Amino acid sequence: MLADPHAVYARLRAEDPVHRHEQLAAWVLTRYDDCTRVLKDTGAFGSDPRALGKPIPEQVLSVQTLDPPEHTAVRHRFVDAVRRQEVAGWADAVRRAAEELVGRLDGVVDLVTEVAEPLALRAVCALYGVPVPHDHEQLRSASRTLVLGMDSGLAPERRAPSLAARDALNAMIDRWRAAARPDGVLAAVPPDERVLRNSLRAVFDAGYSTTANLLGNAVAWLVGDGPCRGADLAALDGRGAEELIRLAGPVQVVSRHCKADVELRGRRLARGDVVVVVLAGANRDPEVFPDPDTADFTRNPNPHLGLGRGTHSCFGGHLGRQVLLALLHALGGVTRLEPAGVPVRRPTATQRGLDHLPVRVVR
Repeated sequence: MLADPHAVYARLRAEDPVHRHEQLAAWVLTRYDDCTRVLKDTGAFGSDPRALGKPIPEQVLSVQTLDPPEHTAVRHRFVDAVRRQEVAGWADAVRRAAEELVGRLDGVVDLVTEVAEPLALRAVCALYGVPVPHDHEQLRSASRTLVLGMDSGLAPERRAPSLAARDALNAMIDRWRAAARPDGVLAAVPPDERVLRNSLRAVFDAGYSTTANLLGNAVAWLVGDGPCRGADLAALDGRGAEELIRLAGPVQVVSRHCKADVELRGRRLARGDVVVVVLAGANRDPEVFPDPDTADFTRNPNPHLGLGRGTHSCFGGHLGRQVLLALLHALGGVTRLEPAGVPVRRPTATQRGLDHLPVRVVR
């Protein structure tokens, strides 16, 4: 699964698209239509377990776990804060950062630690209006532990460290507030409620870890088993970015619970049942995407679920696309990019990413 989950997703789509996973005590969905229905129907499928009388750790309660109307109010705080940003200036800063980081590369490098993670960090810090922190390794470690904990249903021992990592990231962001620009997202969303404080962390970490994983996954896909010309990377446009998100997007699954008894493909799901929506499986459903395992950088339309759909869709997705394109266009300045070793996959199922991606940069 770490090397290639898509063979498993394809088998589930074909043989058991509404699959009962006993260890997770959940239903696993892999077809596009079913996944889209669950994401869009907030009346039947929810994100907040408190609606069922189930507890939730206070560290987890954020914009990502709320249901409307509570979710709507918190989401609007962030959407408004992002809209107030001077996006053109932010995009210029991201392009300059990508060119600077790529400009340092020569020979064998680790694209994840030397480019993807620093670029994602600079991009989200610019959005939040805070200086790039000096304690990047501490931030990286806490973020990685948080992401590992997303798989606590499969590895329960990861749960407690992940909750502690959330608190650690909250504390880091609190320390940055004193130096935050008044026009940044951090200053625009005061942490006067626990849910807002947690949401500031959740959105920041999505901008950092999810974007970094997207950058690493995308370059790993493009390089594959052979070299890739810089000119080919520079030629990719918005449609190319969408196709890379469809094929190599980091967010593999999201979960919901049934608010009432529902039926999917003849299977009865009871109120309270957990539903695992496999976005990455839906994104290669051949009923929606012709030749789904092949990259088509002119694919149009491309209704992938890599950024979610409905109420909880990623409201910073357009910014993530710009970071990806900034990196690809900066890599257009090299003659060739080629594999230089075995990529090291992060041992995660919920958010797919790389700890290391060795490549050779030929100038």
